[in-house]
Amino acid sequence: MIKRITVHINLTDKFKIKTYITYIIGCIIMLLQVSLFSQSSQVINSVKIPFEISAGQDLSSAEIIALSKVYQDKALWYKEMPHFNRDSTVFYFDKAAHLLQNSHPLPYERLAYLYRDITDRANRSHNFNVVDSLAPIGWSYYEKIPESKKDKVLGYDLLINWALIKIIRGEPKPGLELFVKALDLLKDDSRPEIQLKILKDKGRFLFQYGLPEEQEKSFQFLKESMIGYQNSDYPEKNEALITTYKLLCYHYAESNPDSSDYYMSQIKELLPQITNPFHHTWYYYSMGNNLIEREKYEEAESYLIKTIKLLEGYNLTTIDTYQFAHSRIGDIAMAQGRYDEAIAYYEKARNSSIAINTKANTAYFIKKLFNIYELKGDYKTALEYHKEWADANNIIEVERNERSLRENELQVNLLKQEKELTAKQQQQSIYIVALIIGALLLALLYRNFRLKQRSNQKLKTLNAELAHKNVLLDKHNAENELLLKEIHHRVKNNLELVKSLIALQSAQIDDPATKEAMIASQNRVQSMGIIHQKLYQGTTLGSIEMKDYFLNLSEGILDTFNAEEKVKIECAMDNLDLDVDTAVPIGLIVNELLTNALKYAFPENEQGVIQLSLEQDAEQNLKLMVKDNGIGKKEGLAPKGTGFGSQLVKLLTQQLNGNMKEYNTHGTHIEFDFQIRKSA
Repeated sequence: MIKRITVHINLTDKFKIKTYITYIIGCIIMLLQVSLFSQSSQVINSVKIPFEISAGQDLSSAEIIALSKVYQDKALWYKEMPHFNRDSTVFYFDKAAHLLQNSHPLPYERLAYLYRDITDRANRSHNFNVVDSLAPIGWSYYEKIPESKKDKVLGYDLLINWALIKIIRGEPKPGLELFVKALDLLKDDSRPEIQLKILKDKGRFLFQYGLPEEQEKSFQFLKESMIGYQNSDYPEKNEALITTYKLLCYHYAESNPDSSDYYMSQIKELLPQITNPFHHTWYYYSMGNNLIEREKYEEAESYLIKTIKLLEGYNLTTIDTYQFAHSRIGDIAMAQGRYDEAIAYYEKARNSSIAINTKANTAYFIKKLFNIYELKGDYKTALEYHKEWADANNIIEVERNERSLRENELQVNLLKQEKELTAKQQQQSIYIVALIIGALLLALLYRNFRLKQRSNQKLKTLNAELAHKNVLLDKHNAENELLLKEIHHRVKNNLELVKSLIALQSAQIDDPATKEAMIASQNRVQSMGIIHQKLYQGTTLGSIEMKDYFLNLSEGILDTFNAEEKVKIECAMDNLDLDVDTAVPIGLIVNELLTNALKYAFPENEQGVIQLSLEQDAEQNLKLMVKDNGIGKKEGLAPKGTGFGSQLVKLLTQQLNGNMKEYNTHGTHIEFDFQIRKSA
């Protein structure tokens, strides 16, 4: 036991003793820091904080920084296996931050380095909500470092950490801004290790950003960085490689299973050198997931159980891998007919998701419960879960749409302000040029030459500014296009939901006429849904390619009536792009005519052909033809049914300022002529 000894000394002795104590403490801290990195876990675990701060005790800046470094290293030690302890990592990170934030003056550089480790998702300390609020604090400390002392790589790491957090939280716009800002910091750094780091981060960011057109760039960057790290000996080599292997596994999972298996084997070889438990659990879960797809259920279940046990052993039940591992075991049980066991696993996944408020995951697991109760034949419970899923999914969709609309409104306002600013700058430029020309007319020859040089320099600067503004406008236009595609995607998903609800309702209806009307409604909703699908999948947001649209619509209707083997639909027409206002009514008309033909033209499973075409003349008028070789009909558009389809076709024909002709020779032949310009 160490006893406290009180000694009375004069001021001169105090100064000498303080200097000596500071020197001794510094040596002790250095020895303790070295011991923290020892390979022996017993040595590391026995490290004690060299001194505690008691009330009224003053430490020098050097002592505070040294002590905070010990806390920080202790936090990083606890984030590794086998001594992983997330709570301890958070505790020592917070202790280091508290110590530095209460020192005077504030050591901004040391705080920035500490927050870089805190916000690095590889360290898996604080949860996303907390770390998202800590990231701007770390960046604010970096900004207060004197310019002469700023390490740009440190600033880059802080911004990249922050950008990835934003992307994972579903905030792509601020994430993209932070990422561009980070790249700008290191744009002039040509060191090989820095360029390799940038390649890896570009690939990772573009992959998580989620735009389809950016995917190929993402995997090009990932492969280049993977090769670079494989041939390097940089300290971050293993962490960088396992990150690239994981993302490449995701990429090739569906398109090229052999490549995906190759990268999984690379991860397996690397795992013994990895001390981050999240990588181990990801590997076990992915192996189980892949084996399920190949219907190797017993082997898959062993990997998923191993995932769950590892997560529970390290108290990591609040991450989504824990939820999905239970869900996948439920999938295995469902595939093997063990419905009650599957329900138990799905409920476990849903409850775990609710506990950490991951709304999208919760909705996904509720839908699983709806499906299995429907499969089990318990339609009452299935309907209850379907309603719960619909409510949850609608909340998610509304939140996303509201966020998209707010971001779009901000973008429009920003573009308007920039256009006004550009107009003012152009007007000012005209005045300046006019003044320069006037001055040139009055100046002497020598002065004239000098003024011309200055004028040229100013024009060059203005051109550069205008070019920069054009780049920004292009970027904003691209973001607006992305938002518009997202809106069409949401509309299509909502129409799919409406179609599913109608299908669910029709399954409970016994009356044939009512059921037939419900199916017709499904087809109409489907025809509109295909329109929005084509809009967000196409290259132009204002028009739809009608031939491809007719083919997709025909396949859907044939599938609805189970007539793929009985009736063939031929679409003899050239590629033709139409605007949305024209395409929607034409699609509904074709939907009604195809539906009627399949219902009435070929009785008693007779085989036949339906011909479909759409042409546009030089004056942009349209001619639509739908012809079948069935039994024909005597009068009216529909020989049976409610007559609503006939009324709908007539109304839509009037809307497009068209007329309809019907012939009943060798089947039914219907033609429409639409005067599009007059209808507009």
